[in-house]
This record gives sequence, structure tokens and C-alpha cells, in this order.
Amino acid sequence: MKTAAIAELKNRLSHYLRLVAKGETVAILDRGRPVAQIIPIRSADDSLRRLAAQGLVRLPLRKLSRNFWRRPLPKTSRSVVEALLEDRADRF
Repeated sequence: MKTAAIAELKNRLSHYLRLVAKGETVAILDRGRPVAQIIPIRSADDSLRRLAAQGLVRLPLRKLSRNFWRRPLPKTSRSVVEALLEDRADRF
């Protein structure tokens, strides 16, 4: 992590922004005391890829079909409440 005093940051802002764009974090100092950080913006894709690397989510294999949200729901004879109660029966 790089550090920069406020005066130095004001004089060399473009330099520090280039560092941040490359992935570096810059701590801003006011009289030697850290007061802020400039960090790279992480995209949603980066966050999802990190979660996938940890095994917490799976990335999609393909895009959803155009009519995915308009498809009819599957028919069932049971209610959602019954299914939830059955699923949580061991907790009570």
C-alpha cells in the first residue's frame, strides 16, 4: 500500500490515480495520520469470480433464455407453507 500526504496527493493526483487503476491502494495522510484510502473499484464480475473461487457460488454456463421470467411456474398439489414446514420439521 502506498501512502501520500494531502499536499503531495493534490500535486500528483494523476500519478496516484494511475496507481489505483493498476490495483494499488493509496492511504491518505493528514499530518502523518491516516485519514482516508483510495481503492480500486471492483466490478460485480470481480466479486462473483472471487465468490466462485471460494466455492460459495457457481458461475452460469450460459445466458438465460429470453422468456425465462415469463415461463409458467410448475404445478404442484402442495402449498409453499407445507413444503417449508416439512423442510424445517427437524428444527422444532
